[in-house]
Amino acid sequence: MNFIELTAKQQEQVAKGFDATPELIPFIPYLLQDLWELGSSPKVIVDILKSIEPLQPRRVLDLACGKGAVSCRIAKELGYHTLGIDLFKPFIIEANLRAKEFGVANLCNFEVGDINTEVQTKNNFDFVILASAESLLGNIDTAIQLLRQCVKSNGYIIYDGVFLKEGSVINRPEYAIIRSYEETIRLLTSHGDKIIMEVRIPVEEIKAINDSYLVYINNRTNELLSKFPEKKELLNGYVKRQEEECKIIESEIVGCVWCIEKR
Repeated sequence: MNFIELTAKQQEQVAKGFDATPELIPFIPYLLQDLWELGSSPKVIVDILKSIEPLQPRRVLDLACGKGAVSCRIAKELGYHTLGIDLFKPFIIEANLRAKEFGVANLCNFEVGDINTEVQTKNNFDFVILASAESLLGNIDTAIQLLRQCVKSNGYIIYDGVFLKEGSVINRPEYAIIRSYEETIRLLTSHGDKIIMEVRIPVEEIKAINDSYLVYINNRTNELLSKFPEKKELLNGYVKRQEEECKIIESEIVGCVWCIEKR
């Protein structure tokens, strides 16, 4: 499934995931070619899964999996079978290549798909992961309702998201889903489930990631501009939005990964 084969709504969804416009999507694989983890926290997620008493074989569903960094690391370190789903075909192609490089192609399967529909049919997993893509399934309580359909009773939801720092207010529509810590916890547990683990990501770590990210995309943007000078406004606009987003992430919100046990 190529980008042009997606519905208009799906194209908007893909663009939203990159904080971009549909016009920019053809350039995204080039702009992000140096990045694999794409904002998620594979080490944190793997450590959380390690802390839960193993019951082999485990099955993991990784929604909006990007280039498969989380799934590959889970398979490599824990030996769990993973299914990664993402709507952006270039990332799924790379995810399958990465799985071969990591020697886990026998444990990882990556598919092109819309997670909004996939959550309706994928079920009976031990873990479902939604990492750095929380807005794609709607508000927090709606997302949790959909995610819990994918796991067994007493299965686990790994939700990699954020909450507002105390006193912070972000007056931008794309951040409307982000709530205070107390409200976030209320929404995460609104269906009767239990949070069994919470890991906050230090701002120093986030800043280091953001700094390297901006270096990579600035370099790739300059390369593209030498080939497509007529796209200057489009490409520079993307870089500016990423710089603004990094400042907000570092100053106004707290990154956090929650492990929620389905009750």
